[in-house]
Amino acid sequence: MQLTTDILVRKWKPRKDRDRVSCGDSLYLQGKLNGFRAYVFRAQPTEHGVKKTYWITIGRPNTGKGQTRLGAELTLSEARMAAMFLRQAITSGEYTVAQVKKVISTGCAVMELSEALKTADNITIDPVQRLHSYPTFDACFAKWYELNIKAMRWTHKDSLKRPQVAYAHIKGKLGHLPINDIPRSLVKSVLQDMYMSVTDLAGKMRGYCEEIFENALDDRLIDHNPVPPARNFTVPNKKTKHHGTIEAARLPDLYSYIMGCNYTAPFKACAVALIVSGLRVSNIALLRQDNYDPQTGKFTIPAKTGDEVGLMKSGREYTGVFPCEVRQMINAQLVEAHEHVFVSTYNRRCINPESLRKMFKSFDKTMTSHGFRNTFKEWADNADVNEFLADRYVDHNLKGLDKAYRRYNTIEARADIARRYYAYMVTGVTPAPRKQPLLSAVA
Repeated sequence: MQLTTDILVRKWKPRKDRDRVSCGDSLYLQGKLNGFRAYVFRAQPTEHGVKKTYWITIGRPNTGKGQTRLGAELTLSEARMAAMFLRQAITSGEYTVAQVKKVISTGCAVMELSEALKTADNITIDPVQRLHSYPTFDACFAKWYELNIKAMRWTHKDSLKRPQVAYAHIKGKLGHLPINDIPRSLVKSVLQDMYMSVTDLAGKMRGYCEEIFENALDDRLIDHNPVPPARNFTVPNKKTKHHGTIEAARLPDLYSYIMGCNYTAPFKACAVALIVSGLRVSNIALLRQDNYDPQTGKFTIPAKTGDEVGLMKSGREYTGVFPCEVRQMINAQLVEAHEHVFVSTYNRRCINPESLRKMFKSFDKTMTSHGFRNTFKEWADNADVNEFLADRYVDHNLKGLDKAYRRYNTIEARADIARRYYAYMVTGVTPAPRKQPLLSAVA
């Protein structure tokens, strides 16, 4: 399809955001679903021996309400003429993309293009406008990162560092460039190098770049998002390294090992509590007495809001109930008036999560503390535990409609799951579930 008249231009509607249609003579009409439309052309200069691609906006379709000029409204014939002339000026190497954009920003008439290009180097842009219009990618990344920090997108300390660690791999190649002068070919090349060396980080960085360029697109700093879709990258066939775990069938053997090993009572109680809870090791090892009720076994782990350790990574408060036998084991080793529930007898400090990992690795060197979450999921699946309740038990994020509508209280149901899970860990046999009352609404 090609638009050949101003009437067709006015009638054309994009089928998707940033959809483009040819207008002939290297000119395209680009449209957004919000109604914004602009004439663009593709320039492909060779810079330092590398052919690059830039999409340059020259104006908007004419509505007949005022004088036509570059950077504002243009008739189709004027836009074609300007696109051909400017594209040739860039391709020939006589003028740069930056010079052409300067000329467009002057708002001169199309018939004055030739003279305007000759004085392109003398055109000055207000410093404030230049800073706003063409920030570097480094500045755009910093602005994007700061905004997401304020929005508390990441709460775990490792998650907070990940964008900066990932960005360090491409900063030297992209950071110094103006956001409007970064071609798709360069983005593809830089990210592909990341995929070959640090595959997991590369996937994250591609997503970050897409968000940053989308912001620039919304601010009209660029005409299109140059980040290729994920499917365009070659991903090495590397074996995924999962957290070490054990089969649920080995839980009774592990329980016997824990109870018979030379570790102290606080370590044993903490290890059993961790396995039964299905949570992260820091959530249990750093559990505070203020958040634990010795009479009922109910415990609460506050939502993570900053750099605090031991709180819920999901960003929401979690409440669970330890089975009676686990509660008794915990209470037997409680240190009165101490800040934490599990206290080392050696230094009177809370149990170190790393020490727990060493305990588990002495049973099986491939194990990790985080792997118990997978062990629980395996047991839950074999014990016909409702998938939604299993996700609530380990505080996994819900998706789709579950996130919107599954907001009722599941603590009683989860308490019974903990009872059954502990019984299996001790005996190897899963007891039948108790009849549960109707799930109550969240307060």
